[in-house]
Amino acid sequence: MAMGRSSFRITIRRVERPFECDIDRELEWICQSLGFFENIDKEKTASAIFREIVKAAEKDKPLTSTELSHKVKMSRGAVINHLNNLLRSGLIVRDGRYYLPRSKSLFRTICEVEEDIERIFKKMEETAKKIDKEFGLEVE
Repeated sequence: MAMGRSSFRITIRRVERPFECDIDRELEWICQSLGFFENIDKEKTASAIFREIVKAAEKDKPLTSTELSHKVKMSRGAVINHLNNLLRSGLIVRDGRYYLPRSKSLFRTICEVEEDIERIFKKMEETAKKIDKEFGLEVE
């Protein structure tokens, strides 16, 4: 499978978790916390697209942008815009014409995002130490 994750954007936002146990609101909260949803998405289309991708993967039947546009009743162009945002966030991957969740489970996807963050921060720490040393600063 072509993962295509060489470049992605990780955004973490502090968003209040929903009080009620409602799977749709909790999924929306996870995606909002990952900085995925935009304020202009009043209809929660991005959430619907992501949900359809996850459900299709559970059945081992990935979806194309055309199939997704039919499922969420939006133009293919609008769906592609949301798909591009999901791809940039690292929550989904593209395999040819098909869109899949990054991992087989939402839990594993979150774990992989966390691993990405840790790897990026480790590299930043190493670089910061090198810069501090060049500046003549004490490095721990």
